[in-house]
Amino acid sequence: MDKKTPKPAIVYLLRHAHSAWARPGQRDFDRPLDERGIEDAQIVGAALSKLDRPPELVLCSTAARCRQTCDIVLSNLASPPRVENVDALYSNDYRYYVDLLSQQSASPVLLIGHNPMMEDTARFLSATAKDRPGERLQKGFPTAGLAVLKFEGPLATIGRGGHLREFLSPKRLRKLAQRVEG
Repeated sequence: MDKKTPKPAIVYLLRHAHSAWARPGQRDFDRPLDERGIEDAQIVGAALSKLDRPPELVLCSTAARCRQTCDIVLSNLASPPRVENVDALYSNDYRYYVDLLSQQSASPVLLIGHNPMMEDTARFLSATAKDRPGERLQKGFPTAGLAVLKFEGPLATIGRGGHLREFLSPKRLRKLAQRVEG
């Protein structure tokens, strides 16, 4: 690519890691990660650190489990990106997620949020997909799942759809690590 051709826009969609059940009197918003979630966030953070283009910006729901996922994932990156905490990611639908992403100028951008919005956003933005990532997304968007989407134009045009390049889960990352070790 020459200097005049911008790099394709990239979006990373990360569902928060597995959280504990709410304690009596605790709001859903305040639920923290459980042990599995902490471990899964570490695994996904390690995978994110190996991608060619780390995020320049993180848009993170202010729910406790999302902020905790964000902290753990970003601790794996050599130079952590700017983080914007966004209250509205907790309660809005995928249209809000897409609109928020389309307003960003930084790329890659990592959005950390909730289901069913993450799954709906990934499906809406995936005009095309590699076979295996597309098949994995069809099975649902697990906690600490990470979708990697690439777009031909700037983020302002993501509503046209992009290409689902990869869809990773902690379970899949563990299997890949076992193959390398074995």
